[in-house]
Amino acid sequence: MDAQEIVNDIVLACRALAARGCDTGIGGHVSMRAAGEDAFWINAFDRTLGEITSADVMKLDFDGKLLEGSREVSLGFEFHAGVYQHRDDVNAIVHSHGRWITALASMARPLKMRHNLCCIFHDDQVLSPDDRFESIGPAIESNHTVIIPWHGAITVGDTLARAAALHATLEDQAQLDVMLEPTEAPEIPEDLRLGLKKLVDEQAGYLEQTWTLMRRQGRRHLDAHPNDTDPFHVEAIADEDRPFQVLA
Repeated sequence: MDAQEIVNDIVLACRALAARGCDTGIGGHVSMRAAGEDAFWINAFDRTLGEITSADVMKLDFDGKLLEGSREVSLGFEFHAGVYQHRDDVNAIVHSHGRWITALASMARPLKMRHNLCCIFHDDQVLSPDDRFESIGPAIESNHTVIIPWHGAITVGDTLARAAALHATLEDQAQLDVMLEPTEAPEIPEDLRLGLKKLVDEQAGYLEQTWTLMRRQGRRHLDAHPNDTDPFHVEAIADEDRPFQVLA
């Protein structure tokens, strides 16, 4: 993917996450690794996910030096840089304070397995001690989801498609989990979870299908909240049939 494609996908992911309820205020981040460089692309700090345009996406090196763009950078860039340095398999990172993700994080525990889609997170989520990278880095290990107590969550993937779809799924399942918490709803038995995970993720391709849905939702959000100074608004509409992609 070239730089413009990366910027376009970050904008579309931000808008789609906003459409799915992860746009509760300033502070959400979506980033993608700059292939072959010690650098990454990330959205500006002073806009909500639902306000992001291509002018709000910047390129930073791992020390936080601005390489392209001129916007305010979140202090949270450190955990993006840290994860990219720590995990060669990660090419995209999503962080939000989605309403239900934040409610789950406020319980200071991982997601409970109360629905078949929750099994996507089976043996692949971890609770960070706090929101410093010094804590997140050692905690993440090989996991793809980190719950940050009293804060929010991080999802990572080998593609933005997977990281963003995982995040949207976490928001949905966090809502179910929090709503069921006062009840006696049981969790899925341990011996069924791996089979359901393989069925939903590997066989049904749920996350890939979710990303395709999110692209449609992101475009509708752009249509409803256009920015006439942003050329991406036009490009996104013409990009509707671009398939799910794996970064090199």
